[in-house]
Amino acid sequence: MIFKILSILIFVFLCFQTEGFTQSINSIKKEKEKSEKQISYLNKLLNEAMKNKSASTEKVNILQQKVLQSKKLLSSLNEEVKYIQHHISINESRIEELQKNKHSMLDLYAKLVYGNWKKRNKADKLMFIFSSADFNQAYNRYKYFQQIQDYSQRQLELIHQVNDSLNQKNQDLKRLVSQKDSTLREIGERNKELEQEQRNESRYISELQKKEKEIRKKLQLEMQNRQKLSKELNRLITKQIKASGSSSSTYKLTPEEKLVSDDFSKNRGRLPWPVAEGFVSEKFGVHAHPIHKRVEVVNDGINITTSRNADVRSVFKGVISEVWYQKELNYVIIIRHGNYLTAYSNLVDVVVQKGQKVNTKDKLGKVAYDPDKGSVLNFQVRKDIEILNPELWLAK
Repeated sequence: MIFKILSILIFVFLCFQTEGFTQSINSIKKEKEKSEKQISYLNKLLNEAMKNKSASTEKVNILQQKVLQSKKLLSSLNEEVKYIQHHISINESRIEELQKNKHSMLDLYAKLVYGNWKKRNKADKLMFIFSSADFNQAYNRYKYFQQIQDYSQRQLELIHQVNDSLNQKNQDLKRLVSQKDSTLREIGERNKELEQEQRNESRYISELQKKEKEIRKKLQLEMQNRQKLSKELNRLITKQIKASGSSSSTYKLTPEEKLVSDDFSKNRGRLPWPVAEGFVSEKFGVHAHPIHKRVEVVNDGINITTSRNADVRSVFKGVISEVWYQKELNYVIIIRHGNYLTAYSNLVDVVVQKGQKVNTKDKLGKVAYDPDKGSVLNFQVRKDIEILNPELWLAK
């Protein structure tokens, strides 16, 4: 009975340790795979951008993002190695503890079994049993010796079983550490490449800074275009609110629109991206320009750099409420999702029209391409006239 209880406890302990280890390693591996996938995609974008031999904002953005993702990847690998080594130490301590217990038990068994039984021959053992006062006592003496022998054997088997299990786990973990060390060496080599890319980035920035007057002029024009877009969005949204019959700054919803609005709200942080692949090359709000740090830029949404000719998709079901062409921003589309609206700027080859219903991931058009910036989509989220940070709504 004791043997069974100990076996169950050790089995549960080993399973619990393995399960916890697996869950944590899987979490780290997911982050690592995510970074690897992003780096692979950025390499593809960079190869495309390199066709343009001159320095460009696109190249700088891609290189900066690649450096960031590579650091995340290295961090994940270091965490994985650290975690594995921690569990190796735990297992080694367990092995040492079990070995001490095993030696103590062997000493006890030696005194209890060998210390008594080796002093007797077979006849002595029988004499000890047959010298009992009655049959019950003789039977109990016989069973006593038998139980000691069985118990001793079972305990030794149990210790060997646990010892073997932990040794095997240590060997597995050490192999993993060896693999990760190898990967870290590979990442070290990749970091050397990144250092070269960082030097390229610095060179591109220096070249662009030499054109400061020209770039400042372009930035000024871009900020004006963004303000123009913001005013137009506000005008159109206000017009829609009035058309809904509302006397306030809130759009008056129909029962169907109320359901869509509630669904949109529940999906905060889970909406699909408006492009299949890409990265945020300019964040929401007021911030310094990535090249000219003394220049302040304002973005009512986020800029997403993506592949050339990438499709733009609706992030949620709704109704196309506006489609118009603005020379500096190409096509702009607004989709209403109840009280919420999403805006997509810098589109070409638009395939939807005003009043059309769309579902999640329905194609709207393609991202326009610019030789200096690449393929960049401006994406905005609003609740009536309130401007929201799109990154908080998109899936991570």
